[in-house]
Amino acid sequence: MDDAQPYVFGRGESGAPVMLSGLDRLGEKLCKRLRGVIEPIVSVKPIMASKPVEMVAYGDWAADVPTTASISMFRLAPLKGTVLLRMNAAMIGAFVDRFYGGTGERPHAVRAEFTPTEDKLIARLAEAVMTNLVQCWAETMHLEMSFAGRGVGTRTVALLQDTDQMALQRFTVAFGRSEEWPIDILLPIVALRGADTLLGPKVAEPETPVDPLWRDRLVRQMENISLPARTVLARPSLPLEELMRLKAGDVIPVSIKRSLPLIVGDRVVAHGSIGEQDGRAAFMIEKMN
Repeated sequence: MDDAQPYVFGRGESGAPVMLSGLDRLGEKLCKRLRGVIEPIVSVKPIMASKPVEMVAYGDWAADVPTTASISMFRLAPLKGTVLLRMNAAMIGAFVDRFYGGTGERPHAVRAEFTPTEDKLIARLAEAVMTNLVQCWAETMHLEMSFAGRGVGTRTVALLQDTDQMALQRFTVAFGRSEEWPIDILLPIVALRGADTLLGPKVAEPETPVDPLWRDRLVRQMENISLPARTVLARPSLPLEELMRLKAGDVIPVSIKRSLPLIVGDRVVAHGSIGEQDGRAAFMIEKMN
C-alpha cells in the first residue's frame, strides 16, 4: 500500500464541519461587537467582515504571518490548549495614527518591537476581543478567560507543532479605501472536541420505533416487582432520661391517628386507617397522594 498516511490521535477532522458551522455563527456575532470596540479608537466606523472559519495546520498559518505581527495567547477554560490572537503591526500603527488625529494611511515603519503606546493599544484590543468572544460563547458554554503571554511573531509560540490542526476565525478591518488588515483567532481543534455538539445545529434525532412485543414483556416484568410497603401507627417521643430507665413491663402511652400513612420506600403514596378483614389486620386506603 503506497497511499498509507500516518495518523496522530486527537488531530483528526471528525466532526469538523459541525464545529465550523457553529463557529461561523459565533463569528458573525463577534464581528458586530468588534466594530463597536474599534470605532471609538479610530474615530470612524470601520469596514469589518467575518470570514468563514477554516481548518488549517498551524505550520501553514504561521508561514503567512509577518514576523512583526503581535501574537497574544489566552486560555479559555474548560477548553484545552492555547488560543492565539494575531494582529498585524501595520494595523496597530494605523490605529495609533488615527487615535492621535492622523489619517491612518501613513506608511508603517518595520520594527522588531512595538512602541510603549502600541503595546498598550495591543493589550487593550486583545483583552476586548477575547472578552467579547467569551460573551458570544455564553449562550453555548461558560468560558473562563486567562492571559497566557504575548510576543512578536510566531517564534514566541513554542507549544504548538506545525501539524497541529487549528480552527482559523479571521476578521478583516479597513477604513474606506485603505489597506485591509486581518485579525486572526486560532483555536486548537482538540480544544473544541468537547464543544462540537454545542456548536453544531440543533438536529432532532429520528424516532426509533418501539417493538410492541418487547414493550409488553417489559411492562409485565415491571408489574411483578415487589416493593416494601409499611405504615407507622405512632411515633412516641421520650426524653433521654426516661429512655435510660425503661425496663420490661413498662408501658409507653401512644395515640394512634385516624389517618395513617402508607409508605413505599421513602415515599408516602396514600393515607388510610387500620382495621380488620377476614380475621387479619388490614389497611384501608382512603386517599391517594
